[in-house]
Amino acid sequence: MKSLLRHTGRFIPGLIGLGIMLALLLVSGCTQPAVTYPVDTQITATTPAPAGMTTTMAEGGKRMVTFTESDNGTTGNIAHNTRFAIVLAENPTTGFMWNATLSPGLELQSSDYRQNDAAPGMVGVGGARTWVIIAKDPGSQRFSASYRRSWENVTGNEKAYSVNINVVKI
Repeated sequence: MKSLLRHTGRFIPGLIGLGIMLALLLVSGCTQPAVTYPVDTQITATTPAPAGMTTTMAEGGKRMVTFTESDNGTTGNIAHNTRFAIVLAENPTTGFMWNATLSPGLELQSSDYRQNDAAPGMVGVGGARTWVIIAKDPGSQRFSASYRRSWENVTGNEKAYSVNINVVKI
């Protein structure tokens, strides 16, 4: 009986200590602030040009041109080897996502989805998909995307988005 108490006397405090350490680890992980990424770009508005053409250009690499849904079907001028962004609303919780295609002269640097702010536990919340692209090859380039569910057949009635990009050497 004495050996059992001696063994139990060491075992239970060890379990309690381990439990406290695990609890502290879990609590410290749960109280970390949400990760936020710095926004290092400024959005520049597009300037209308004649005949439905939109002209935009990054200035000295200090700003990033950003195309949005309102730029659908337009054309923009982007300086050679300059980054630009395309931001479109997306709601992958419904299965709908943008399926993007870039012409060979455009290089995808990143694609990121960020959910809109919502109440805790809220489901079905949409957000925005952001593509950061580098204008690599001078000349006429194109970004296009269709908004659809990947498991459904393409019907031709899907929501579509496209922007023509003239990559110009400065």
